[in-house]
Amino acid sequence: MFTKIGIDTINTLTIAELDILRFIDNNKKEILSMNIQDLSKTVFFSTTSIIRLCKKIGFSGFSELKFYIKEEINKHEENKKEETFENILNNNVECIIETSKLLDKTKVNEIVEMLLTPMKIHFFGKGLTSTILDYVSKQLLTYNRSNYNYKDTHIVYLACESMTSNDMLIACSLSGNTHQVVRAAQIAKSRGAKVITITRNTENELSKIGDINLSICTEHSPTNVSDISSRVPMLFILNIIATSYIKKK
Repeated sequence: MFTKIGIDTINTLTIAELDILRFIDNNKKEILSMNIQDLSKTVFFSTTSIIRLCKKIGFSGFSELKFYIKEEINKHEENKKEETFENILNNNVECIIETSKLLDKTKVNEIVEMLLTPMKIHFFGKGLTSTILDYVSKQLLTYNRSNYNYKDTHIVYLACESMTSNDMLIACSLSGNTHQVVRAAQIAKSRGAKVITITRNTENELSKIGDINLSICTEHSPTNVSDISSRVPMLFILNIIATSYIKKK
């Protein structure tokens, strides 16, 4: 991290000074709360040795060295924040663009037309997917389009058992293999309901069941169940469906 220290300077340091420098480099944040006496006791070297090291590597003393360390830590943290922000932004934008390429307008229009009929609409997904469906469900309710968004697996199974050709189940799973969602879709399908599935653009169990399947693009496999970013393309598609319905209503 000490970018201003050249190799020539390092070569002039004694073994004791190298030990002190190594400790400082490995414990930068702790160093900020220490005074020179604290550091001296911790590394078992005199304050004179510490001051001599500071001067050899280009600082007037220990206080200036601490100031430099603080500046480098702040700069490093800021760079990490910027990199994280850029990565999240770029990944989300890329996934939405790729998902839009996969989007079949004919399928979307078919779903919207069903929303415009008196069919009963049901949503089901697990985990964070359920949270996204809750948002879309409430969006439709705002425009007086009744629908059901199920959180409890047992209840959705019972609801699917009672479905007919007048029902539509929108089943969403990022992997397409979430057992509870697949099972609900199977039950609904067996009762004659229209099943709409939204899954990743890979072969999966749920997409095989759907009368209409909409594929989304995600950057990676959903190994982290708390990864809301991977569900942004799903929200993108659902929002297109809801917005299209609202405009046609």
